[in-house]
Amino acid sequence: MTAELIVLGGAEDIGANCTYIGLDGTGIIIDAGLHPRDRGQHAFPALASLGERSADVLVISHAHNDHLGGLPFVMRAMPHLRPLMTHATRDLTHVMLHNTGRLLKSDITAWFPTESLSYYNREQIELLRHAFEAVPYDDPIRLKGWHGRHDVTMTLHWSGHILGAASVMLECNGLSILHTTDIQFDDQALIGKAAVPRHHVDVLITEATNCGHDTPNDRVGETKRLGKFIADVTNENGSVLIPSFALGKTQEILRILYGLMRSGSIPSIPIYTGGMGERINKIYDQYCYTEPFRQPGFEVSDIPQERVDMNALFSNDFMSKPSIVVAQSGMVNKGTLSHALARVWMRNPAFGIAFIGYQDPDTPGWSLSMSEPGVPFMFGTREMTRSCKVERFRFSAHASKEGLVDFIGDVRPGTLCITHGSPDACDALALAVKERLPKTRILIPSLGRRYTVGRQTDGQGASAHSHQQDPSDGVG
Repeated sequence: MTAELIVLGGAEDIGANCTYIGLDGTGIIIDAGLHPRDRGQHAFPALASLGERSADVLVISHAHNDHLGGLPFVMRAMPHLRPLMTHATRDLTHVMLHNTGRLLKSDITAWFPTESLSYYNREQIELLRHAFEAVPYDDPIRLKGWHGRHDVTMTLHWSGHILGAASVMLECNGLSILHTTDIQFDDQALIGKAAVPRHHVDVLITEATNCGHDTPNDRVGETKRLGKFIADVTNENGSVLIPSFALGKTQEILRILYGLMRSGSIPSIPIYTGGMGERINKIYDQYCYTEPFRQPGFEVSDIPQERVDMNALFSNDFMSKPSIVVAQSGMVNKGTLSHALARVWMRNPAFGIAFIGYQDPDTPGWSLSMSEPGVPFMFGTREMTRSCKVERFRFSAHASKEGLVDFIGDVRPGTLCITHGSPDACDALALAVKERLPKTRILIPSLGRRYTVGRQTDGQGASAHSHQQDPSDGVG
C-alpha cells in the first residue's frame, strides 16, 4: 500500500508547518502553523495545493505558534475537520491562539482578506476551542474519512519537546507512518526525553532543525557556563536579562535558574517574570503529575518570582539591584518586553544579556547577540551601541543530528521525509542517513508538491535525495 504526501508548510523551512497525508481515502493534516516571520503569501499553510483532495482530520502536535498558529485559518477554510491534540496542548491553545490574534491585528499584510482572519477574533477562538478533541498518549484511536475504505489507527506518543508535544503514528491496511514533528531525545531540565517507538516503520517524517551543525546537546556544560556568566555579572552589582520564548523555554530556564541557586552556583537573587509566560507556568503545573516531568509534582510556580511592574518598567528594583529578568520575546522582537528592556540594558556596562535560544538572522535579537561592544549595529530600525556583556547559550528543545541519525537507524524506514529545517540542515541529515541506510529512499519535499510514499513495489529500495522526485510521483 502507498500513501499520498504533500508538505503544505515547513518544506526546507521552519515556517507554517503543515503536512497532508492521504491514506486509502482518509485525509489527515498534521499541524497548522503560522510562519514566524513571513506575513505574506507563505504566512499560512498552502491549502490551495490540496486541490480537490478531501481532508477529514487535523492533528496538532504541540502548541508552538509555527505548528498551531494557523489553526483558525485552516478551520475557516475547512470547518468540517476533526481537530485532535493532547490534553495539555488543548489547554495551551487558550493562551497561544489569543496571543496570535493580537499579533496578527497589527502584523498581517493586505495579502489576506479580512474574512480569512475572522477566526482570530476572541469570540471565534473561544467557540473554536469547543471543537478540540483531546487524545491521551499511547492510546490508539480509529479515524475514518468520508471516502475511507479502511480505518486509520492514530497513536500519539510523547515527543519530549514541550508540554503536550506528541509524535504521530498512523497505521492503515498494513502501512505504518510516523511523523516525529518536533522531537527531543535528551532529557531537558523540566521534562523528560521522547518516548517514541523505535521499531521499523514504512515511512518516517522527521525534523532537521539542528542538523546544520554537528554540535551535540550539552545541557550540563551550558548550565555551568550560564551560571558563571550570571555570577560574574551579579558580582559586579549588575542584572541579567534573559530573552525567552513564553512557551517551553521560559519554564525550562526557570527550572535551570532554580537549580543553580539551590546548588550555590549563583546567588539567591530575585527572578522577575511576567506576561504570557506566567499563565503558561500555571498550565505546566496542572500537568506536573500526568506529563513526563523529570521530577513528578515539581511546580514552576513554586520557584520564587517577582512580577515585572509594566507601569513603571524602568523603576523596577532590577535596574538598581542585582536580579535576573526572564522576558518575552526570545528573539527580542519590537513591541515586546525583552526589546524594551534590551534598549536600556545595553547601555550599562555592569549588566548582561544571556541569549538561550535560536535567533533568526532577521530579528533584533540576532543583531544584538552578534554585536561587539562599542561597535554600532542596527537594532531593528535604530542604530545602537552596546556596553553591556552579551553571551549566547544553547538549550535546544530539538534533537541533535546525532540523536536523529541514531533514531532513524533504529527505525529503518523504507522512506524518510525530511522537513522543518534549513536547506543545509535537511541536506546534512539526508547525507548522514544515506551513509548508514543506503537502501532507504530519502525525500526532502518541496512545498505543495505531491509525493507517493509507502512500500516499494519494484523490490529495489530506490533512493531519491534532496529535490529529486521518484518517477512515479505526480504533481498536485
